[in-house]
Amino acid sequence: MFALAALTAACAPPPDPAWTLDGDAFGTRWTVRIRGPATDAQSVRAAIEAELDAVDRSMSNWRDDSELSRLNSSEAADPLPVSEPLALVLEAAFRVHQESGGAFDVTVGPLLRLYGFGPGGDPRSTAPDPEALEAARARVGSDLLALERPDGPAALRRQVPGVELDLSGIAKGYAVDRVSTVLTELGFAEHLVEVGGEIQARGAWTVGIQEPTGGLATTVHRSFPVRNLGMATSGGYRDFREAVGEGEGRYWTHILDPRLGRPVERRAGSVTVLADSCLEADAWATALFVLGPEEGLELANQRGMRVLFLTAAPDGSARETATDAFRVATERKP
Repeated sequence: MFALAALTAACAPPPDPAWTLDGDAFGTRWTVRIRGPATDAQSVRAAIEAELDAVDRSMSNWRDDSELSRLNSSEAADPLPVSEPLALVLEAAFRVHQESGGAFDVTVGPLLRLYGFGPGGDPRSTAPDPEALEAARARVGSDLLALERPDGPAALRRQVPGVELDLSGIAKGYAVDRVSTVLTELGFAEHLVEVGGEIQARGAWTVGIQEPTGGLATTVHRSFPVRNLGMATSGGYRDFREAVGEGEGRYWTHILDPRLGRPVERRAGSVTVLADSCLEADAWATALFVLGPEEGLELANQRGMRVLFLTAAPDGSARETATDAFRVATERKP
């Protein structure tokens, strides 16, 4: 799906000796800014693209030859071996699923297709047939999966045949972290990596978040400084469709509430999460958007998370609600 491109990133105010590389991946754009001498840019680009390609070959559900697609198409009853990178992402996904009360779930693919999203989804679809919906819901739930780590490679066990994985709400964040790690290993301590809105900032940078109140404009709502943090935003204002057959003025977003088995209809607004890793920020941004600005804010405050909620005010503007930890993390120092 890779449709959480809700951010724009900008370098710190001039003078800034950063240089930029960019390209395409996951059906979106990636941008890397590096502070330091622009030496051997071709090799740096090759290293970045190799990391992005490795994640795509492992975790994309848009390509038939990916590790993820092979897992989803397998009918084997025995546990299926998974690579260590995929196991790491699954462990994080299952952890966020549990800690969010089921608001984040990587098995929602069959339901998303019924509502016209993701690979195989028909955007002209009407409200799903109740029997089809019930059949799909029987194959959805992270509790239907178990990641086993015997002596040797990790393996994934499915409790119910036909359970699928969709990592679009977390894999992009993992890819950002992978690129950031490679840049650090190459000696570039200060850099900013963005893939379709998900960010990892090493060093001090200024980033911006988009106005989430509708349309395709990329107006920056506000900018703020971050240092050594991953960042992700989730919202329904970019990828949504009319809820055909469910009444006028209703919309389905591409973000599905696993607890209800249907898309979130809250089209305006967004959730931005800052975390040590972009992988964690990516998954939690989705979970907290599903939970909503009241339940989500309460959980984020309880956990001491750095989170900003934007909701639509009556006049059409975006209203901000932030956790204390977010305010401290983004405070502008004199």
